[in-house]
Amino acid sequence: MRFGFKIFLLLILVQCRVDAPKDNIFDPKSLLGGSASVLFGILDGTDIKITTRYLESDYPTFVKTEYLDLDLSEPISDLFSKSDFQISNPYQNDLILRDVYPLTNKRLRVLFSVSSRSEWRDPLVITITRPKDLKEFEFLGKQLTFRFPYPKYYGSISEAKGYITTTKLLDGKVLLVGGVNPSGNTVPTVEIWNPDTGVSELLPQLNQNLMGLSVCRFNSGKVVVSGGKLKVGKPTIDSDISDRIYLIDPIQKTVDELPFVMQKRRHGHVMVCLSNGDLLVSGGQFKVGDDLSAIANDHEYISLSQYTSTIIGGASDFSIGIHFHSAEYDEINSRVLYFGGRDRQDQYALFSNKVFSIDTNSFSVQMLSGVLPTGRANVTYVKMPNSDYVLFGGSIRDATGTKAIESWNEKNGTTSSLGFTSRFKNGSGIVQFSNEQVFYTGGVDTYYKSGILELYDHFERKNFIVDTMMLPRSEHSAIQTSKGIAIFGDSASLDTRVEIYGKD
Repeated sequence: MRFGFKIFLLLILVQCRVDAPKDNIFDPKSLLGGSASVLFGILDGTDIKITTRYLESDYPTFVKTEYLDLDLSEPISDLFSKSDFQISNPYQNDLILRDVYPLTNKRLRVLFSVSSRSEWRDPLVITITRPKDLKEFEFLGKQLTFRFPYPKYYGSISEAKGYITTTKLLDGKVLLVGGVNPSGNTVPTVEIWNPDTGVSELLPQLNQNLMGLSVCRFNSGKVVVSGGKLKVGKPTIDSDISDRIYLIDPIQKTVDELPFVMQKRRHGHVMVCLSNGDLLVSGGQFKVGDDLSAIANDHEYISLSQYTSTIIGGASDFSIGIHFHSAEYDEINSRVLYFGGRDRQDQYALFSNKVFSIDTNSFSVQMLSGVLPTGRANVTYVKMPNSDYVLFGGSIRDATGTKAIESWNEKNGTTSSLGFTSRFKNGSGIVQFSNEQVFYTGGVDTYYKSGILELYDHFERKNFIVDTMMLPRSEHSAIQTSKGIAIFGDSASLDTRVEIYGKD
């Protein structure tokens, strides 16, 4: 009875379309193609799945690598050919399909030539139709849709400034604290920029004009900033470096200076918000001077409930003074990891290529296995899904950036060189775009400001130039938001506009 019902449906479908004999009955864009595929699926069973490694949030780098690999759920890759793939309008002349061939019996490679990649603002759709020799499995066709980000202006911040201390809030908004205006003066401004509206809301100001503060955020959403300095350039008196601590509540819109100070003035230090509600502050410059004696090698424990600050000392001290380093709070393992940094301000500075760890229970410091190829300060790290920490940017001597991209894997105790950016990028904004992709924005390329956007893809282990910014920037900030990467600030520009690199 069931078999007879299937034949009856098939006869109806064929009868309905005798006026179009040239139609491909397996084309999913036609009524007949979709219905015929369903019928063959009922008769034959298993549905073919086709997937790519790209997530919706990824930048599809196949326009740079010029190939796209597809995984099939069944061993039929040899049945697909170039004729089964089409590129959507208006990109057929930009992304040209060259070949389709199997890598394995369940893996396909689609090979392209890219003649142009400008103004790809509409989604790119690759349509896959049923191979003519596919008879064993059901396949309704597949459409792979990719959106490329592009730059645009979207909203503004309250004033022109650069060197801004920024952090992303729990609700996705961005907190901006302090900075330097185009006149070269530090500012006390605190504001919250909303990516949903592009509008920035001013909060009460700091009690000092500051730049280069350290910032961290508690799980409650409250934010703490500390230290920094009152003017651009090297401090000339100790009081140019701040020892103050501010608590910012983004919900209540309050900015409160706490009624006590750090034991040491600190600039170029790092601070983490611990899970118990306290703070751990590490390193930084604490007094005037270019030599080793001006740089702290200690950690300071700050109790926000007791309003006390204590230098820990002893086994918690770094082996050298260190500032302009980076820190990650590894709450699960009760520790803080430290990357990079330098031990003094002058031309004889030692730049760290070690990874240090401090236990947040015993407060003992240890150097972990694996020495990075490049010692640098102001380094940015991103932890990848395979547990590699990939390090980007930073400086290797005064006013000189580095092109190096390197990784550290704690499990293996190994480090690797992963290539280089296209240009020196001192003062770049470096921000994670998706799980395995990181964007560089702007920076100073030796003598001039850069407007180039570069993408590092950890899956490919490659770096690509992908676009240009609306405005060349240095000393700026870049943060991933719901609209895309928000890029703002530049200490020498009067432009207050926020640039978005997104897919909307």
